[in-house]
Amino acid sequence: GLGKTTLVKKVYDDAQVKLHFKYRAWVTVSQSFKMEDLLKDMVQQLYNIKRKPVPQRMDSMSTDQLRTNIKNFLQQQRYLVVLDDVWHMDDWDAVKYTLPNNSCSRVMLTTRNSEVAFASCQEFNGNVYPLNPLSPQESWTLFCRKTFGVSSCPPDLNTFTESILRRCEGLPLAIVAISGVLGTKNRIDDWDLIQRSLADEIKENVILNSMENILSLSYNDLPYYLKSCFLYFSIFPESHLIDKM
Repeated sequence: GLGKTTLVKKVYDDAQVKLHFKYRAWVTVSQSFKMEDLLKDMVQQLYNIKRKPVPQRMDSMSTDQLRTNIKNFLQQQRYLVVLDDVWHMDDWDAVKYTLPNNSCSRVMLTTRNSEVAFASCQEFNGNVYPLNPLSPQESWTLFCRKTFGVSSCPPDLNTFTESILRRCEGLPLAIVAISGVLGTKNRIDDWDLIQRSLADEIKENVILNSMENILSLSYNDLPYYLKSCFLYFSIFPESHLIDKM
């Protein structure tokens, strides 16, 4: 919700970064990943950049063979590998031996686990860049631009906006999600209803954080036919590519 992946993606896609690192790979780790699939994905990305077919019988390779293949491929190369959404130390430990530790290459992780962040930096002599929530002014500007298309709010909606933004707690994803709902509401009564619904939701679900409550409210505001579509997409794994029908 703080924009970790968004920030790293901007760096990864930067034109100068692409020129500097000959080989790049972006791998989404997530909570439930299979090491074999992750390594095969990395092999595929690296060989695509080299414009060569992947090794023969890659599908039948063991995890150790895949690790060795990647390590040999990246040895003496200038590379950038992003490991997005690393949850646990075991996940990092399982991946790190695949990547040669040389001074001209970089490994970037996004994680909500500070232990993973600091441990990976110590081993690769790197730095931790914690992201802080948006300030009240930054939250206000983002909300207004997403909701109204400008950086200011209509005076009659100021009170509602202040109340809603307090519950967003400076999280960009929460602000963007709730602005998507409110951007379609033209009546003050609708804004009042959403503000009170959000307050009631938080009171009733003390275990859930503000982000989950706001995303839940966004889902509940969808038309019925989009709700079923949304739920259908939820059966796919995170970052899964979905082919057009």
